[in-house]
Amino acid sequence: MPSYQLGTNEAAELQRRDQLPTAGVEPRVYIRLTTSWMEIMVRFLTRTHGVRELKSAISRDILEEFEAAGIRIATNTYEIIGSPAI
Repeated sequence: MPSYQLGTNEAAELQRRDQLPTAGVEPRVYIRLTTSWMEIMVRFLTRTHGVRELKSAISRDILEEFEAAGIRIATNTYEIIGSPAI
């Protein structure tokens, strides 16, 4: 897969131009607990092209690590008890 990450010089220029703090250009992971699940948000800088492929690769890596650690993802199940007349 091609590299979609910003190079060190590009990140430094973005940081300088937009007056971002040092942590402003580093990837960050945020976790939020809700009543039903844990929400994981990943923030990162990348080039404009290839974002979908990069997000897919990140998601696949996370799922592989969950599987290796024995972590299963639960889902909500709904019972459909009727359907509208057509």
